[in-house]
Amino acid sequence: MNHRAIRTLALAWTAAVALMGAVAERAHARAAPEAPDSLAAQAPPAAPDSLAAPAASVAETAAPRDTVASALDTARELLRDGDYDRSIEVLRAALEVARTDTSKLRDTYLLLIKTYVFLGNDLKFKPQGREASSLNYQEARRLIAECLGTPALRHTYAEPASQYPPEMLGFFSEARHRLFGAFRVQEVFPANAVMLLDGDTLRVPPGETTAGDVDIATGAHVVVVRAPGFTERVDHITIAPDVTLERSYRLVRRKSALWYATRGAGAAGVLGGLIAAFAGKRNTSTASASPLPGAPDPPSSP
Repeated sequence: MNHRAIRTLALAWTAAVALMGAVAERAHARAAPEAPDSLAAQAPPAAPDSLAAPAASVAETAAPRDTVASALDTARELLRDGDYDRSIEVLRAALEVARTDTSKLRDTYLLLIKTYVFLGNDLKFKPQGREASSLNYQEARRLIAECLGTPALRHTYAEPASQYPPEMLGFFSEARHRLFGAFRVQEVFPANAVMLLDGDTLRVPPGETTAGDVDIATGAHVVVVRAPGFTERVDHITIAPDVTLERSYRLVRRKSALWYATRGAGAAGVLGGLIAAFAGKRNTSTASASPLPGAPDPPSSP
């Protein structure tokens, strides 16, 4: 075994131990029971909130970030040496620790997917390796769907393309066509209207002239359009795979209280006029009616 291989194994072991320690510390922190009263009474007084809170937050975030960064470095070196299995072990452990850090989580997913694709490529041309190669490609596709299904990672791309195998670029493209659609607002009135898609503000993407978004999960979504002085519009839309849905919105100006008051007074006046006209017509008809004929004469005696 050469010096490089020994160094790589040592790095992998160090990263694995650090990751297992980080996971164990988190599990212990969640499961640790409260100290008994007798011990709590002997404990030193707690630091003021203004000092304790920042210290705790720094300790919670710095350690996992450093641990994941170390694991990524180790996995890259293992990947260069062609030790795919050990690289996968390190990255899978790092994936659990990186859940609270979006940027590290993205890097871990990309490197893990890349490792599975490299392993699939390596096995593809070996005797009896086609089935194993297919299984590794399948796992890479599953991880891509899992990555893109995480809301904070839906805009993840394998970039720059020169750093990733062509198969991985193709898998990402296939997943996007299957999982995502797009939405664009062609026209909106008034121009200062605010548009929300599932509660997030729609903005004009770079290089575009209309608001919209891409990488939207297929299925049902809600668009809300609102502007001061206008009636809010709610639109329920359905995003289809690999399709850009386009909509135009024109809000109706909200009527003021004075408008409703004047309209109510006008309606009351018209109604009163109709009642008066009807009553006058009825009186005139009664006065001009012809008198009834008198009773007939009694019959004469025989």
